[in-house]
Amino acid sequence: MLLAVGVMAATAPTAEAQDSTQPAVEIIAGRGTKLAAYPYAFYSPETELAFGAGGVLTFYSSKQQADLRPSKVSLSGYYSTRKQYKFSQTTQLYLDRNRWFVSLPLEFGFYVDKYWGVGNQTPDVENEDYDVRVFSGRLVAEGPTPVPFVTRDGFMYEFSNRDVTDIKDNPYLADSVPGADGGVTSGVGYDMVKDSRDHTFFPRSGGFHRLNFLWFNSILGSDFNFGTIEGDLRRYFPVAADHVVALQLYGKFVLGQPPFYELAALGGGNVMRGYFSGRYRDRYYVATQVEYRGHVWRRFGAVVFAGVGDVFGNPESDLSFANLKYSYGFGLRLVFNRQEKINLRADFGFGKDTRGVYFGLEEAF
Repeated sequence: MLLAVGVMAATAPTAEAQDSTQPAVEIIAGRGTKLAAYPYAFYSPETELAFGAGGVLTFYSSKQQADLRPSKVSLSGYYSTRKQYKFSQTTQLYLDRNRWFVSLPLEFGFYVDKYWGVGNQTPDVENEDYDVRVFSGRLVAEGPTPVPFVTRDGFMYEFSNRDVTDIKDNPYLADSVPGADGGVTSGVGYDMVKDSRDHTFFPRSGGFHRLNFLWFNSILGSDFNFGTIEGDLRRYFPVAADHVVALQLYGKFVLGQPPFYELAALGGGNVMRGYFSGRYRDRYYVATQVEYRGHVWRRFGAVVFAGVGDVFGNPESDLSFANLKYSYGFGLRLVFNRQEKINLRADFGFGKDTRGVYFGLEEAF
């Protein structure tokens, strides 16, 4: 049985008597600006025991208004007893009264990943692990657009450098597999967004719709020539005060000759929770999920969710109702930043012969 474990398990810090659920560090540096930080620890079979810290800075790029979206900079990192590590940061800036948006997530790490081959019926194997060192990032710059029914559109650039340092006798990582030794991917693209959410971090109504295209080619410094199309459609429906139903339809399509790690991957902490990210990989991936979110008491909330989806693209893994994967589960929420309604989340997901535990900041979608 597969156990998929996330990497943001927050410890319970000592806090003031009047509120035992406050972050370990919380600094308010003026109207609309807030820094909150916390330590965390977790255990997984791949990393063994790991310790880390994280935090998020939220602020406004101009005088705070009711309809202005908050910008954020978040940081996190861990180091494990098996000498594995992972550091990440995400910057998201809303500028000129939400007319411009800039995003730059970055990741650097050395850790164990997994690969089960290609298709939607790949079996469990004795050793699906491999060691990899990664540096990756994605720059998105969006602005006003003449495209009808679109809030913003703009430019994308994505880069990654992966070094597979040890395949650990993984039977699917033969020399003939594209990306078996790692490599560089470098691509440019176009992104368009329609954003009618009433809130950035905990939306209660409206929607968020994104469609983007990326082209990776040797003329951009990429070791592989391929393209991706990604769509993400979300809607939010208020049920009662602080109770919301959230819906999502997600799809990714990969063309050309990608490395194995750039194939569309089912699973992870956001879509199809319960499956390790990449438990099933193929050229195409579609999934849909629904989640009910509600406030329980003081800073605490809870969610229940369910989803269905699958990968396909090869003749032996066509999309069919018989092969569809399912996901369901529940989660707990702790309000980490009351001002911006940012939650720490713990989700417990279940799928076909698998389960996963995921911890992180903000909602899954």
